[in-house]
Amino acid sequence: MLGKPPFYHQTIRNCIIGFGKMFSDVEFERFDNSGTAQQKILVPIAYGPKEKWVQRLEQDPTLEDQQYTTLPRLSFEMAAISYDPLRKTNRMGTLKINRTSAAGGSGKRDKLFAPVPFNLDMQLICLTKTTEDGLQIVEQILPFFTPEFTMKIKNTDPTLETETDVPIILNSSSFVDDYDGTFEIRRFVTWTFNFTLKIMLFGGVDQTGSVIQSTFVDLLTNGFNEGPYDDVSKAAIFSALKEILDFSRNNRFKSNHYDLIYFKVNNFFDSK
Repeated sequence: MLGKPPFYHQTIRNCIIGFGKMFSDVEFERFDNSGTAQQKILVPIAYGPKEKWVQRLEQDPTLEDQQYTTLPRLSFEMAAISYDPLRKTNRMGTLKINRTSAAGGSGKRDKLFAPVPFNLDMQLICLTKTTEDGLQIVEQILPFFTPEFTMKIKNTDPTLETETDVPIILNSSSFVDDYDGTFEIRRFVTWTFNFTLKIMLFGGVDQTGSVIQSTFVDLLTNGFNEGPYDDVSKAAIFSALKEILDFSRNNRFKSNHYDLIYFKVNNFFDSK
């Protein structure tokens, strides 16, 4: 896009996976009439919309389908993603990263522009057969969010050899008790939790191993215009500037640095 080569740091994907893993070990107990724990249940979790599970339940009005017997269960999905202007940083700020062999480099230092803040909205759904099961599961989740919990995400892209702290904010929780028929026929109980993940999205990596320095361009243009060089030397300078002009014109949209180089060299030739 905009003349830049494609890149994919898997930031959103890793955040979604990390979010789901947070709730992969939720357990609750079932008790007998005397209050003795009889069964400990690990709540399964899967990525997908709530409507998929609701539709399966509604297709079995007798509640005899095996899918109903697997309740309770958790599901989660991405709801939205939006820019967060409150966390905006200096867009021209850069990070220096080492280009390792795993990233296709040879130990040179590359430049990465400051990341852009976004809010990733996630929704967690809890479906249960009884209110009691739902309340136990809810109490396993809510105490960790006050209303924020920080999750550490490891960047899988070899060009980003860092770990990122991602704050997760619990915005709201709601409860719906659905049923059809008489009070004896309980359909399902739904808890909905809405979260916001404060993520940072990185752009492409600017490989500085091939970057033309702005000061070098200034030396060439000043040398041509004011330097005490003969015609042969000035012809060599002119040829070098022509190559730089062609290179910067083809790469000017890849970074602000290349655009600056193109601006300087193009002004030089416009004045001739």
